[in-house]
Amino acid sequence: MRGFEAMAAAVAAEGVEVVFGVLGGSNDRMVHALVHRHGVRFVAARHEQGAVGMADGYSRATGRIGVSTCEKGPGLTNTATAMTAARLSGSAVLLIAGDKVAGSRFGNMDIEQPPVIQATAGALQQVNTPASMADEVRAAFRHVRLGLGPMVLNVPTSFSDSEMPGGWQYAPSEGAVAAPQAPAPDPARVAAVTQLLERSRRPVILAGRGAVRTGAREALAALSDQVGGVLTTSLAASGLFRGHPFNVGMSGGFAPSQAREILNQADLVVAFGAGLNFYTVDHGRLYPDAALVQVDVNRARIGLIAPVADAVVADARAAAEALLERLGPEPRDGWRSSELAARIEAIDPWADCDFTERPGYLNRHELVRICEEMLPRERLLAVDIGHFMGMPTAHISVPAPQDMVLPWRLGAIGSALPAAIGAACGRPNRLTVLFIGDGGFMMTMQDLETAARNRIPLLVIVENDQGHGSERRSMKNRGEDPGLANFANPDFAAVARALGGDGLNVRSADDLRAALSGLGQLERPLLLDVAISPDEPDTRMVYVRSGGPV
Repeated sequence: MRGFEAMAAAVAAEGVEVVFGVLGGSNDRMVHALVHRHGVRFVAARHEQGAVGMADGYSRATGRIGVSTCEKGPGLTNTATAMTAARLSGSAVLLIAGDKVAGSRFGNMDIEQPPVIQATAGALQQVNTPASMADEVRAAFRHVRLGLGPMVLNVPTSFSDSEMPGGWQYAPSEGAVAAPQAPAPDPARVAAVTQLLERSRRPVILAGRGAVRTGAREALAALSDQVGGVLTTSLAASGLFRGHPFNVGMSGGFAPSQAREILNQADLVVAFGAGLNFYTVDHGRLYPDAALVQVDVNRARIGLIAPVADAVVADARAAAEALLERLGPEPRDGWRSSELAARIEAIDPWADCDFTERPGYLNRHELVRICEEMLPRERLLAVDIGHFMGMPTAHISVPAPQDMVLPWRLGAIGSALPAAIGAACGRPNRLTVLFIGDGGFMMTMQDLETAARNRIPLLVIVENDQGHGSERRSMKNRGEDPGLANFANPDFAAVARALGGDGLNVRSADDLRAALSGLGQLERPLLLDVAISPDEPDTRMVYVRSGGPV
């Protein structure tokens, strides 16, 4: 057995079903063995950044490890943005990267790869010898399975031809990973937070992605019922409490003003598995009179953005159940009343939107309203970074929070196209819908061909306002020349058709309704080039990369 055969066998033994990558001399034989000996699907991307982004999106949508592979040197450096974003998000991504031949000094693709890996992915596992290779691959997969973030497995090109020891076998990493366990809360901290809840007159129970992952919905709803509070979520957990009569919806800058008016009256907010980031607390403008309590399994995340009155280091569900037990069986009225219930029921998610028509363009808010009305209910939603991002994120519903893919952590426009492709590969039973701006689409549009070639069903909605909208607005507000942020774009619908997909131009609400009514079962990507007026204001939120939502 040669090294490339052993590497393919190890990856397949880890249960990997799909690998995203760009072929080169250091990985082509391994990929061939994965496909033709082990039945692993290979999605050949057009750029290494896209390949890693696809692995990230696949992992987000499925909860499984997303695996990517690239060539040495420039292949690795091309992954820098996507790997950095994966590290900041703690994504379960494993990149198998080629490396220079041991001892090589003058190869034109040779660089010292460990510093690049440490600066981007933040974790490196070197493959050294055939004898040690099994332990090294297992350690890399174990790192990712433990939720420690992405990992790069650095494999010298010469390893492919190496002869493996006789009788070589591989034991998968699952046997070296303990089953997930819920860290129990400290009884003293539970008692302290219970006292805060008992004294509160207007408590809010806020759930984040950590609450989703631990299945805490029922415990949190029961806790809110017990203390007479209202329920809300972070952006990443939106929809978790859908259907509960005292669910206010999303917390933060993307929330409707009527919801914000209610949340601003809170005197206590207990956040479970939520980072309380700038989106959730709207840069400190939300909850002006409330004490904040944060529940998180990671002590380092508590108080990172907003100062807290108390904290519980524990699993979200375990902490909620402990608080319920401590509170006792008698429920309190707390904040709840028929008047509050009526205010919550009257929240209009479209109240703050401007539906002004502009000839030749489709209103951005009308675009999202029609999509929410007409798109299939069973869908995945991916949203890119940009001027437009608040509307689809706030208004396009998904069956569960896990069905939303938001690769926003680094703020790199264009990241959501490869992430959406990866998500669609992992969840082919759902229609994946991507909202992306024209600036972001131009950054990574080459991988639309990847989706077309692999016949991946994907709806791409390009909000085309002919430039970088955030920068245009910021420059205009400062009295500078906003024309510097404008572009003369190509016909994106024609580009989509040239790349092997389908494309339609949308210039009105009637155009959009016609396109969506004929959607059917997609067999390849469909791109809608939606003309948005460059002068249209965004009455919800504007995202500027330098400072987040304002």
